[in-house]
Parts: sequence; structure tokens; C-alpha cells
Amino acid sequence: MTTATEAERGPAVRTGVLRRWPEWAPWAATLWALGYGLTALGWTLTGAGFPLGAADPDRELSLLGGVPADAGAPLFAAVALAGAGTGAVMARYRPGAPVPRWWRRFAIGLGATLSVALLVVVPDTRILAVAGYLPMILVKAPFDAEIRGQIGAALGVEHLHQLAVLAGGFLWAAATVVYARRTVGSCARCGRPDRSAAVATVQRWARPATYVAAAIPALYAVTRWIWVAGVPLGMNEDEHAAGLADGSLWAGAWLASFALVGTVLTLGLVQRWGEVFPRWVPVLHGRRVPVGLAVVPASVVAVLATSGGIGLIKVGLAQDLIATDEWAAFGPALLWPLWGVALGWATLAYWLRRRGACGDCGAA
Repeated sequence: MTTATEAERGPAVRTGVLRRWPEWAPWAATLWALGYGLTALGWTLTGAGFPLGAADPDRELSLLGGVPADAGAPLFAAVALAGAGTGAVMARYRPGAPVPRWWRRFAIGLGATLSVALLVVVPDTRILAVAGYLPMILVKAPFDAEIRGQIGAALGVEHLHQLAVLAGGFLWAAATVVYARRTVGSCARCGRPDRSAAVATVQRWARPATYVAAAIPALYAVTRWIWVAGVPLGMNEDEHAAGLADGSLWAGAWLASFALVGTVLTLGLVQRWGEVFPRWVPVLHGRRVPVGLAVVPASVVAVLATSGGIGLIKVGLAQDLIATDEWAAFGPALLWPLWGVALGWATLAYWLRRRGACGDCGAA
């Protein structure tokens, strides 16, 4: 039986590890920065192991591909260790404690800078490619020795480094949000009380952002399927014929199919079936779609599309590919940063619309 005292306690405290992210994210970000800083210090002292620059076989894809190890390694070590020290102070903060304005600005600025650098600047298109081809790999790898051999290449030091960097970027984004909210007296989990004007602006542009985020991968998919259909649209005819002959164009068609699935799922961010499983979904039909099931993958794709697109633009400018006749091979990638930003905006609007009452502060 529920007593009056129990009713006055408000919403039940959420006890799941993921639901307690405001408690552990600042410490996790601090430990990540400490571990990365010590690793980078090892690169500095030994002169070996730095995964960027000359050691990266595909460094032309990376925005930091030209950074030499003797400069990059100590810089990475210094920034990461400074982040670890700052993160420890941020994690130890308790709501209500006075904090100098200059320190708050510095801590939030450093955290935001680290987040952007780790999520957008360091990663490149290779992680997006692995994510795009992952379904095909899972389906075909058990029956194809060549694909199984390529999996090892996809798990090289460069790829593992980028995965670690992405994890750090999300941790630092979470830690910075928590600290920014706590130091102004807002709920660390939901950020309420909200600035109603900012929330209204995000919601106002939710549909345009969603349609842009859905259209760009669809455009990419159309060009790849047109190639497979036998039309060398925006592609050298000899290369097109060779791609059809050896089957390499079908890999792009597979990725195009995955992109179309992403287009449909993106539209769900502003549709009723994006909130409640439709009737044609077995077992789950009629049930509410968990918010995290939409927000988490969409956020990851938004980050990967932005960083990968920026990297491809760099390659296009360096190799003068933008003004060539093979526009369909490279052109859609020019829109990928816009795709990432639009998808991020649409995902934020979806979360704001569906977040419901907060399990910590009870605000609706």
C-alpha cells in the first residue's frame, strides 16, 4: 500500500546504470582523459605508437593526417591531462557550492572544445564506412573468407583509436552538460527549468531539419542504384563498366540500401510510428518506442556523418575532385556535414518532445 509519505516523495529514483549517467559521466570522462593523456605521454617518450600522421596509411582521409608525431603526441598528452585535472574538479562539484564565473566559463569551454575535437575533428570517414557496411559484414562474413580477412584490417590501430576517441567525445559532452546544468541550479538529468524560447526554436525547425536529414542519404542511395542499373550517371564510363564487371558497384548498392533504411527511420522522428510501433511490426506493435532506441543511434550517425563528410571534403579539395565530371561519385559527400547537423537537430527535437517527466526532479 502506498502511504501519503511515499506519495510526497515524487517520482521514483531511477536505479539503472545508464539512467544514472549524470552521476558517473563526469568521472568516466575524467578517467578517459587521464588514460588517454598517459597513453599520449607514452607516445611522446618512446617516439612510437602515435596513430595519426605518417603512421596512418590512410592519413589523407583525416583532418589531422598532416600532424607529425613529435608535435601531435605531446600536444595530445598536454590537452588530455589538463582535461583530466579539469574534469576531476567538475566531477567533485556539488550543487549550491559557489563557483567563480571565470572558472565555470573555462571548464565548460574546455569540455565543449574537447567534445567537438573528439567527435568531429579526430574521426574520419572510415568509421562511418565500417558502420555502413557492418550489416553486410555480419550477413556475409560466415560464408566469405575474403570478407573475414578484411575484418582484421577494419580493426587496425587507426580504427580502434577512433572508436576510443568517439567514446571519449560522448563522455566529455555528457560531463560538460552535467556541470553546466549543476552550476546554474538546473536538474542534471533533464536540464529543467528550460529556456522556453530555445526549446520552441528547436521544435519549430524540427520538421525541416528531419526532411533534410532524410533527403541527403536518399540522394546518395539513388546515385548508387542508378549505377547498378547500368547508367553511368556522373561517373567515368570505363570505370562504371569495370565496376559492373567485377561486382564492386554492388558494395555501394548495399550501402545505398542501408542509407534508405536510415532515411525511413529518420522520418520516424516526426511521425506517429516513430513514437509507437506500427501494426506491421511483429510482437512490438502498439507499444511505445523507447526514446533511447531512436536517440542513441541517431546521435551516433549524426556525429559520424559530420566528421566523415568533413574528411571527404578535405580529400576532394586536395585532389581537385569537386570540379570533375565524376560528380556523382563524390558530390553527395559534400552534403554529409549538413546531413549530420540536420540529423542532430531533428534528434534533439524528438528527445525534447518525448522526454516526459524527469525521474529526478519530477518536472514535466
